[in-house]
Parts: sequence; structure tokens; C-alpha cells
Amino acid sequence: MLETYVQDVIGEDYRSLIELAFKKCDKFALVIQKGLFINDEWAMKFYHKKLGDIESSLIEMKEQSEWAVTMTEGTANVYYYELNEETKQFLQTKSDSLFGWIKGLPEDLMFFSGDKIWLAVNSHEEYFFFNKELDSDGDLVSLLKRLFS
Repeated sequence: MLETYVQDVIGEDYRSLIELAFKKCDKFALVIQKGLFINDEWAMKFYHKKLGDIESSLIEMKEQSEWAVTMTEGTANVYYYELNEETKQFLQTKSDSLFGWIKGLPEDLMFFSGDKIWLAVNSHEEYFFFNKELDSDGDLVSLLKRLFS
């Protein structure tokens, strides 16, 4: 069962959410859409430089036309990374919010537990959802209730 939120998670609350994801998930993904820039080659170099700090944790890159929060006529490069101390630090410092993964950063942050989506963000439409079935101990529900009640 998916639960959707339209509120952003910002600052220390965002960093707490990343900590929780680190405990619950084993990988995450970020998206770089193609065809949105005048020069895609330049754009890919720009984004690859941003992602250089976590290159050693890259599992794979797939060219996809759909992912958890988007279906597009074009394609995007979806980068899948191990969730480890290095990548946790990267996620906590490169953005200050869930919806901050846009404008100069890759978009659509997604966390996975195995092959199942734990949490997925659509940055430009400003919503996220999480899989309640993967929150059996209620840690994420508790965090979100505290933030949005």
C-alpha cells in the first residue's frame, strides 16, 4: 500500500529521513532526464561531475522511459547506488530537502529495500510516496506523523 505526501521534508528532518532510509534500504537511485537541455553532452558531464563523489558506489546506470514516479516519452539515465556511509553523507549534504533534488542536481530520489520501492520522490511535481508494507515497525509513519501533524 502506497501513501502519498505533498509536503517537503526539510533540514534536520530531511537528514533524519536519510538516516532512516540508511537503516531500512540497501540502494537508492537518482535520475538525469535527457532531452531537456540544449546540449545533452554538456549536461551529462555537468551531472557526472556532481555525482563523482559517489562513483565508487554506482551499481548500474539504466536508460529508462519510466521509473517509480514518472513515465516519459523520452528517456532518462537512472543511476542506482549502494546505500552506504559515503552515499548517505552525499545525500545529506548535497540537498537540504526531498524536493531539493532538482535544478542543478539529479532528480527523483528513490530508495529501495531489495527490489521494492521504499520511498520515491517526484521533485518537480513536489510529492513523494512510500510503501507502508515495508514500514512494518512504523518508523517512517511515526516520523511523517511528527512532521506533518
